[in-house]
Amino acid sequence: MRLLRRDPGRFVDISYRLVRPIVAGFNKLYFDYEARYETDLPRRGAFILAPNHHSLVDPVFTSLVAHENVRYLAVDELFGRSRFFDSLTGFWGAIPMPRDGIPVGALKSAIRTINADRPVGVYPEARRTDFWGETPPSRGAAWLALVTGAPIYPVALEGTEGVLSYRAPRFRRASIRATVCEPLDPLDYMDREDPLQATIDAWEESMIQVLGPLRTSR
Repeated sequence: MRLLRRDPGRFVDISYRLVRPIVAGFNKLYFDYEARYETDLPRRGAFILAPNHHSLVDPVFTSLVAHENVRYLAVDELFGRSRFFDSLTGFWGAIPMPRDGIPVGALKSAIRTINADRPVGVYPEARRTDFWGETPPSRGAAWLALVTGAPIYPVALEGTEGVLSYRAPRFRRASIRATVCEPLDPLDYMDREDPLQATIDAWEESMIQVLGPLRTSR
């Protein structure tokens, strides 16, 4: 945990711009990776990417839809097992978030990042899932958007359940697609009884349009 950076600096920004085309090229060849856009994603600025979550490498596939480094909120139980993993994710600015209790420190870091006009990644499902619809989404992304004014861009990942997932724990080939959906703003749902839940319901509906209906079992 202590290896993690508080905020990525200019060196990380430059490194991302250098590494991104290499990673994108590898993913295109090895995973037949494709990024699809139902709407234009800002090239710079503050926004929230909110993907579904199957694989340990989801942050890589999600980040490639953006044009600058994205800081992800990550459950802290992922850290402390591998010095290499801690150093790598820390270098790119991962924000450790406790699974239990209110993640006050993590949310402060996310708000500070957005206020610095940078993007943040949040997984509404909060953990890796075995199949789409297994875990009801939490309202964290909606709360963060309401507090900061940053729009939420749902990102539907297809195929990542086939690599480094619960279903397929090894690194292997898979056909991956990432679809950026129309942005969501909690202010559009302020007339609802529960604006945050209405925002997350809209996120879920955006994902259903790409991934298909929610499932109750594999």
